[in-house]
Amino acid sequence: MIRIHTEKTNPPRALWVPFELGRPLGVPNDAAFQQRVLRAAFALLDREEGPVLVDYPEDVPDGADGLSEDEMTGMVCPIDLPRMPDANAPASELGQALFAEMDSLAPWYDLAVRTRGRTTVGPSELDLKVAAKFVADFLDDQETPAPRDDLVKGRVLKLAYEDLKAYYGEAITAQPGYGTSLRVENWLFNETAFGKVLWTLRRICRESDDEYYQYLGRNSIVPDRQVDLVERAAQVAE
Repeated sequence: MIRIHTEKTNPPRALWVPFELGRPLGVPNDAAFQQRVLRAAFALLDREEGPVLVDYPEDVPDGADGLSEDEMTGMVCPIDLPRMPDANAPASELGQALFAEMDSLAPWYDLAVRTRGRTTVGPSELDLKVAAKFVADFLDDQETPAPRDDLVKGRVLKLAYEDLKAYYGEAITAQPGYGTSLRVENWLFNETAFGKVLWTLRRICRESDDEYYQYLGRNSIVPDRQVDLVERAAQVAE
């Protein structure tokens, strides 16, 4: 929750939490911690007058993510991933590296599904390898046909790469000590072949004449904070 937004909207009851954006209940997979947050939120219903904005007093414990804040922002992945393509690798090589990388992550993804009993992969309604092939082929030829004909190509493209993001995220977080979501994000966009695919896709979409592709390139493919990190690193290098 972003506090200033809550202050401006002034809801009847609100609990401000100091956790990372996107994790409103705090520590992942920690039922006791999350229940304490929920109980604090429900306790606001007992307040007779409002509006009420209360600060939650408990932060995520040091080391709860398995890594200290002094460690690097990326994460060391124990999975033996295939060799990363060169910076200027052709689309065909990126695609081959993507498929090999997905195979390496498959056991961890399967473990995640078994452990959690669910997956967020699937909105594209495509087999993951079909989704990956479509995204990889699109890098080389933007006229490549979509594997679904009931949706416009741009929509299929977005669903395909979002399914792949979910696959990678669930696979890596099945491992002990996977770190915060930012560390997972840093790993995905900077240490994987899929990350290279996404950066390339972002550039292609931003340079496209198609307004929807331009929108994806600006707002969807790579998170703003990753773009900011790259831009700041480039400024330092200068």
